[in-house]
Order: sequence, then structure tokens, then C-alpha cells
Amino acid sequence: MRTEFDTQIAATTRDWARAVHPGSGIAASAEELERRFGSMIDELLVLAGSEPFPVPAARAIGRRLAEEPFERTRMLAPASRALLGFAPGEPGSLVATRWPFVASHAIDSYAEALQQRALALQERNLNAAVSVRVQEIAALQHRLQHEATHDALTDLANRSLLQERVLSMAADRTRGVGLLLIDLDDFKQVNDCYGHAVGDEVLVEISRRLRSAAPGEAVVSRYGGDEFVVALPAWRNTLREAAMRVLAALQEPIRTAAGPVPASASVGTAFCPANRACDFADLLRSADRAMYSAKTAGKRRFALAPVEDDEEDIDTGGLPTVALRYGAAVAG
Repeated sequence: MRTEFDTQIAATTRDWARAVHPGSGIAASAEELERRFGSMIDELLVLAGSEPFPVPAARAIGRRLAEEPFERTRMLAPASRALLGFAPGEPGSLVATRWPFVASHAIDSYAEALQQRALALQERNLNAAVSVRVQEIAALQHRLQHEATHDALTDLANRSLLQERVLSMAADRTRGVGLLLIDLDDFKQVNDCYGHAVGDEVLVEISRRLRSAAPGEAVVSRYGGDEFVVALPAWRNTLREAAMRVLAALQEPIRTAAGPVPASASVGTAFCPANRACDFADLLRSADRAMYSAKTAGKRRFALAPVEDDEEDIDTGGLPTVALRYGAAVAG
């Protein structure tokens, strides 16, 4: 059979390969495409002369046209023209009569295979696009949530997140809640002397130092322009150590674009025992009063707010201790 149609098959496959190979991007050579396409035509010719009518076999051959190395070529139209234009045998012969039907089934199966591949690719691309979009939305939601709960300049927790975390700490009845209110000393002079850009540099560096000095379970918040709050699950006797670590972290001048800028703070601490209801506003007011006591006593120091009838302690972290009740200083 093959010898009878060799010349005709060779001409058909050569014309087809010339139509589909240029710019197809496939690794196979035009000669390799000719060989494979010619082999398929030869198989279809055998089927055209077979009994019973070989529809499944013809369609199986057509599906092979959608497989490697043909899958990257835009060859449906060229293949259709090549196969339907091929006219084997004498007119009226069995092969010549059946060939259009055999070729049509092969082309139809090839078109279906291409369609299925295109739909599968579209679905993969759609799933990938949806997955990317879902990730983008999740990232956006995370960023918006972060922006809603963090200070834009320092990336510290803002007031709302601070209150949320304090309430969460208060739910743990095994430990109390400690609060450190940190107010930078004479920060207005920094802005007046160096400008607000340098002031921002100072705030960012202060924030970094507070993060480093704070215990791992603490939340560090920028509460106001130059006010910071550190909240932590604690026992009362651990607040002094935490406050001293904060003061120590702020001793060194801060390097800025304008040169070194001195920094210090006054710290007020307040404590809510584990066996009491913790009201954030009351706790903050106690820490605020203690902080102002520390400022009144000379700045660069911390004060411990009293619990019940305890006196408030003011400590310089190495300097002589001074005991205060709110509004009156007594030498200690």
C-alpha cells in the first residue's frame, strides 16, 4: 500500500511541514515532522481499506496529532487541508471512497483533543490566576489589618491594639498586668533644634531600642507623639527591672543625619494584680501619674505607681532613691 502512494504522501507531508514548521518553536526538525505525519497518513490509508469501518482507530490516530511534537504547532487548518486534499487511488475505489470519511474522523478527533487541551490549559491558568488573586487579597487584608493596628512611623502597636493586648493579658489569672508609660524628656527641643525629620529619626530609633529592651511577651506601643507604652504580663517585683532596662536602652545618644542627638525618658509604671479586674483606662492613669512624678523628681528615672496604700517609688537606676506620694516629695 505504502509503495503505491509514496510520491503522493511525500508531496503532501512536505507541503504540510513547510506550512506548520516555521515559527512553531518545536525542537523537532521539518524532516521529523514529515516522517511522523507521513506515517499517520499511511496508517489511515490502511484503515480506509479495512472492514468493518474503522472509526475508533481513525479517531485514535487523529488524537496523536495533538501530542508531542505536534502540540506546539498551530496545525489544525493545515492538517485538515492536507488530509482532505489527499486523494488516494482511482476514483470509485474502496480506498478513494472511504478516505474522506476516515480523514474526517481523524481531523474531528484531533480538533476535540486540541479543544480539550485548550480548556485544560485555560482552567490551569484560571486556577493559577484565582490563586494569585486570593493571595493578593489575603496580603492586602493582612496589610490593611496591620496598618489599622500599628503606628505608621514606627510600626509599633497603636492604641487599639495595645488595649486589645492588655485585655488579653488580663484574662490570664496566673499573672498580673504591668504597664510602663514612657515619655521622652524634652523632645520638643529636638524638633525645634533639628527639625521634624530628625525628630522622626529619633522616634524610629527609640522604637527599635524599646523593642529590644522589652520582654518577649510584651507589646510595645506608640501611644502619642513622644509617648510610648509597654504592656506585659508580670508580677509587681518585675516592673522595676523592666523599667530599668528601658532607661538603660535610652541612655546613649541617637545617631541621626544631623549628628548625635541626646535622648532620655521618664517612665511611670502601674500594676494590676492577677486577682483583680483590670481596667485599662485606670491602669494608664496610674502609670501617667507615676510618670509625671518621675519627671518632677528630675527626669531620666522611673516611678512605680502604688497598689492600694503602697507608696510610689522613684528610681534613677543607680542614683539615690527618692520616695514620693503624689504631690509631695520626701527625702529618702
